[in-house]
Amino acid sequence: MPTAPVDGPDEWYTVLDGVWQCAGAAEDNVLCIGCLEVRLNRRLVHTDFISAALNDPDYGHHSQRLLTRLRPTAED
Repeated sequence: MPTAPVDGPDEWYTVLDGVWQCAGAAEDNVLCIGCLEVRLNRRLVHTDFISAALNDPDYGHHSQRLLTRLRPTAED
């Protein structure tokens, strides 16, 4: 069952295949950021995401949670 929000700011994103596989997610799964992070047992960082318009922080109407993962931080 998809766990991504259906209204309000969205969490549509694409991560690297290795990240998705480490989470044990099936190819057709849809996971919100929180669910993916629980499966990985860590917080996502900008390098986990593929280079695509969908993952551009200035594209679309991302949730604040997703925006914080898409943007590099001082620790990265």
